[in-house]
Amino acid sequence: MQIKFASQMRSLPLFNERSPAQLDQLWARGRERALKHKEVLYHSGESAQTFAVVIQGAFKLIRSSPQGQDTIVFFATPGDLIGALLMAAETSTYPVSAVAMGPAIVLELPRETFLKSWAGDSKIQQRMNGMLFSRISLFHDQKALTKAPLAQKIACQLLSLIERYCGERESILPIPLTRQEIADAVGASVESVIRIMSEWRREGMIETSDQLIHVVKMEKLLAIIKSPGGE
Repeated sequence: MQIKFASQMRSLPLFNERSPAQLDQLWARGRERALKHKEVLYHSGESAQTFAVVIQGAFKLIRSSPQGQDTIVFFATPGDLIGALLMAAETSTYPVSAVAMGPAIVLELPRETFLKSWAGDSKIQQRMNGMLFSRISLFHDQKALTKAPLAQKIACQLLSLIERYCGERESILPIPLTRQEIADAVGASVESVIRIMSEWRREGMIETSDQLIHVVKMEKLLAIIKSPGGE
């Protein structure tokens, strides 16, 4: 099977150090899928027949309440899996919607490939467990911030995304992230998020352009995170 982005796939921690024959099995019957900004990869509630590996771009995973309020529970970045844990069950539905943030590319794989190649591969399972542990740790960190000042929540969200998407030495988040999405992720009103980020922009801490965020003074955001009062 020809995969256009095979070199990028091989560089992901999930697949590095695997032989071409092993990768052929892990990627069997897969298809690369390009999505536009705001295009939905999976809808909450629909039958889960496939899962995806994020190659480029990012996705917001959204859970909607019965009242119609959206909460962003996770941002999936390159190397992350979407829907993989559902493949072990005979019948399941996607618990969240996965929506592209800017142009994105995934490798979409069927349940059959998961059962035949992924489920019995000890290295893949070990790495999936590591990813799950990291995601759970992130959820716990977010829960610990429930009563933290909003500025601290926003700073943690931005720096976590930059680190996961780009690495510790970067300061620009190269995916479109709106104030509403930040508000949905931290559980705040969009007006409050706009107020704080406008203050940061006036103070020269961040710059924004086309919804891309550049942290100009990283040390100040780190100081907010470390401060007991979040200021």
